Order: sequence, then structure tokens, then C-alpha cells
Amino acid sequence: MEKIEILKKYSFFNEADAGLQKELEQEAIGAKLKAGDFYFFEGDACSQIALLGKGSIRVYKQGESGREITLYHVISGETCILTASCLLASMSYPATAIAEQDSEAVIFPAAIFRKWIGSYETIRQLIFETLAMRMSTVMSLVEEIVFNRMDHRLAQYLQQKFENGGQPLNIIHITHDQIASELGSAREVISRLLKELERLGALELTRGRISLKNQKVLQKQELPL
Repeated sequence: MEKIEILKKYSFFNEADAGLQKELEQEAIGAKLKAGDFYFFEGDACSQIALLGKGSIRVYKQGESGREITLYHVISGETCILTASCLLASMSYPATAIAEQDSEAVIFPAAIFRKWIGSYETIRQLIFETLAMRMSTVMSLVEEIVFNRMDHRLAQYLQQKFENGGQPLNIIHITHDQIASELGSAREVISRLLKELERLGALELTRGRISLKNQKVLQKQELPL
């Protein structure tokens, strides 16, 4: 993707005056990540910030046991609020970020972006809006972990995957390990719950793939797991 094509995915760029738009175009550096490439490791210095134009970045925490939990995903037209907050506070990155898909972005050096935040309301608005959105996402995650049973969380997660943003799927390609990382659970727990859903007739499991067989069973609020 061209740098200008990526920038135009952001409302703050389209609403900016000609002077700021020119600065953004001049300072933008094109960047690409292949699926599986790391964007940040926990503890890295935040020397730059990226505006994603294509693909998806998964931001997660990993415990000493090796278990992971996804904090949020960054998709096209978004930026990572942890990067922005660390950049502003001169702190190290407190999580890990990895490309889930082949991704393209424009990146800006930390010093330049900090200057823009201080100088331009449109840049500050981008940060505030991203912060509000991510706070809502993380609060929902905390609520799910504290108040919802894992069987309910798994069923809701699978329903969202099959719904696919309004373009329904009957098959999703995903591993038990990936689901466990998304939900912050152990692989053994996820495998047991998936096998029970298969026994109930909701799903069919094959290696790296889950097929939807009975949506009504999956949609039940109380699963006998």
C-alpha cells in the first residue's frame, strides 16, 4: 500500500489542515510485517508508533507459566494505545505485539509524534479516541474473566468467529492453542470444552479447524459443561 493510502484511512488525517497533512506524508515511513512477525516484545523501548493500514496485530500478555491472554487487536485504521502511552511516558512496552496477518503500516519516530501531540488537536483527538476504545475493550475483558464462566466465554467467542462481522462462516481455521491464548485459559481446558460441544452436536473438530453443526446448541446460555 502507498503511504498516502494508509494515511487516508484515518479521519484525523483527512480532517487535518494542508500543513499537517504534508508533514505526515513527509515523515511517514512505510513498514511491513509478515504473519508471525513480532512488532514489540515486552520490555522494548517505544521508539516509534505505527498507524496500521492493512492486516491485524494481536497485543497480549504472557505469564511466567507461558499462558497468554489477548488484550486487544489492532486492525486497519487503528493504532496501538499502549505504544502511544509508552511513547508519551518514555516507558518500555508492557506487553507483546505480533502480526496475525501480513500487515502494512506507516510509522513515525517517537520524538516527532510527541511534538505533534503537543501541537495539533487532531493528533490529540486520535490518542483520546483510541484510549477510550481500548479502555472499553479491556474493561469488557476484565468483566468476562471475573464474572463469566469459561464455557460461556468460549461459546461467545466461537459465535463471534462464525458470525464473522456479518459474513457468516461454517468453518473457522483455528487451533486449540490459539483459542486458549485469546481467552487466557489453558489448552487442556479449551480442548475439554470443545470436545464436549462436539459431543453435544454443536461442533465438529478436526486438526486446526472447527465446523459449526448446530448453532442453537452453541447459542444456549447454559451449557452443561
